[in-house]
Amino acid sequence: MSKPSLLVRIAVALSLTASTAMADGIVAKIVSSPLAAASTVQGARLGINVYLQNKAAPGVAFMDPDVIGYGIPAGGRIEVELGGGFKRDPAIALNATGIMLVTGAPQQGLPSKKLGYTVREASGNIFVIEPNAPTGIRAQDMMSPTPGASDDPIRQRGIKVFHIGFRARAFINTGKRGTVEVRIVDANGKIIAHGRGEIAFLENPIPQIHPTNLMDNRRNHNWQRIAPGETLGKKPGTLPISLLMFERAIGVPAQHLNKFNLGIRGAGVLSSRQLTTRGYTQPKSLARYTAGLILMDTNRDGRLDPNADKIIGGVLDHAPPGAAGHEIRTLEFEGQPILSELLSNIMPKIGSRIGGGVMVLQFTGGDKPGLYQPTLALLKDPDDLNSPDGSSYTYTIVVE
Repeated sequence: MSKPSLLVRIAVALSLTASTAMADGIVAKIVSSPLAAASTVQGARLGINVYLQNKAAPGVAFMDPDVIGYGIPAGGRIEVELGGGFKRDPAIALNATGIMLVTGAPQQGLPSKKLGYTVREASGNIFVIEPNAPTGIRAQDMMSPTPGASDDPIRQRGIKVFHIGFRARAFINTGKRGTVEVRIVDANGKIIAHGRGEIAFLENPIPQIHPTNLMDNRRNHNWQRIAPGETLGKKPGTLPISLLMFERAIGVPAQHLNKFNLGIRGAGVLSSRQLTTRGYTQPKSLARYTAGLILMDTNRDGRLDPNADKIIGGVLDHAPPGAAGHEIRTLEFEGQPILSELLSNIMPKIGSRIGGGVMVLQFTGGDKPGLYQPTLALLKDPDDLNSPDGSSYTYTIVVE
């Protein structure tokens, strides 16, 4: 079967984002850093991802590896300006330690030394990104040198995300909202592309769920392609869907939130099919989770039971009209579910720095070609089943 056309993909992507306040221009949205537990809370050190887009591929469609991101024009520059809502720490310089150019999500870094650009500070809170070569850097030449990227069936190319607060965090969240502007400037000083976005700061920390590809040398887990009935994580050459999850930072002063990184351990997903097989009826307050529930193994028996274990979130389904047979659930090994484990126990060196807990899921493609986009969401208050969703992330799987 042929893969869905770009127009079909865009239409689905737009339907997903219609209820979300969109940023303008080349900025699609601003979200929490995928490596942080509480970086968008009022008073905390800032860690965010600025997602980009273009007119042909707005919103999440821009993350399709078939879509090429942005380059740095010859003799020109990119400016990333943090406007209202951020307090600058003057002791921390704005350079390549404070911002990382990224291709795709989960992110594959485009480090300055290997890609050939420099980052400096301009007046105000502005990162200036300039190519070392007078010819600039073409978008199609901006591919991540991270080890797993070369194994991707389709390589991500071009800048698609700015990770601000990557290693050094020079800004503190103040007020209720923060604004970020992105400008691409040519050799004549003309702005050839521009975008602006806002992020609402959280009054209090919430549990966090983010995409991650740390487990597989940073291969791209998103926008994988399978045939109807095939399963990501089981079919050779495919990867399970991986997520990095953080506990809620309770009782931590705002100035120390950037050091909080406790991961969610012992969590997994029971699909709607598994729940039905067990005869479980979801409470009305969780009816939106039509694809499954996220549970924590609180009785520590190594399995998931909605009647005994804690429900901490769920999965919202989005599939081609009339599709059937698709399923997302915790990956199993020899009949035993592989529940989330602390990153520090899996990868001690990087896990001790980032923290968090890694959850791995398998996804079976439905019987219709098109985009399948399950959204994994955690309850804003994990102790209240009537709580709205807090943090969430949507993966895209292409069935062709």
